[in-house]
Amino acid sequence: MGKDSLWKIKPVAAVLSALGGFPVTRGTADLEALKRCLAVLSLGEPLVMFPEGTRQSGPNIHQLFDGAAYLAIKAGVPIVPVGFGGTEGVMPKGSKKILPKKCSVVVGKPIFPPQSDAGRLPRTATTDLTAELSAALQNVFDQAKQRVGQPN
Repeated sequence: MGKDSLWKIKPVAAVLSALGGFPVTRGTADLEALKRCLAVLSLGEPLVMFPEGTRQSGPNIHQLFDGAAYLAIKAGVPIVPVGFGGTEGVMPKGSKKILPKKCSVVVGKPIFPPQSDAGRLPRTATTDLTAELSAALQNVFDQAKQRVGQPN
C-alpha cells in the first residue's frame, strides 16, 4: 500500500498496481484501504506497510499509527518488523534522484498478536501491540544503521 498521491503519476501508478499495490489516503482512517489489506491477508499474501505513515528520518522511530496492529489482530497474522539503514543517503526527503549509497536491511522476529477465547479483545490490545512493534522497529532500525556505519 502506498500514499494515494503516488497514483497520480501514471508510470508510477502502473508499476505499483502491477506489483499488487493500492493507494491509501493518509491522515484518515481509510476504510477502503483497510478492507483491501484484510482481503490481501485473508489470501495468505504478505502486506507491506510503513506504520509511521512516512519515510523515516533521524535516529528514532516516529510515533506509529495503530493500523498495522489493528490489521494483525483482526486477521490473526504476525507482524514482521523490518529496519532499513542508510536510506536517507539514497534518496533524501525532497530529492527526485536515487543515489548509489550503501544500505542495510534487518528483518526482526515475528510479533504475534494477542488472541482471545472470549471473542473481542480490549481496545488496549491494539495500543499495546503498537508499542511492542515500535520497540521492535527501533531495535531493527538501530541494527541496520550500525551495519552501514551510521551512529544510533
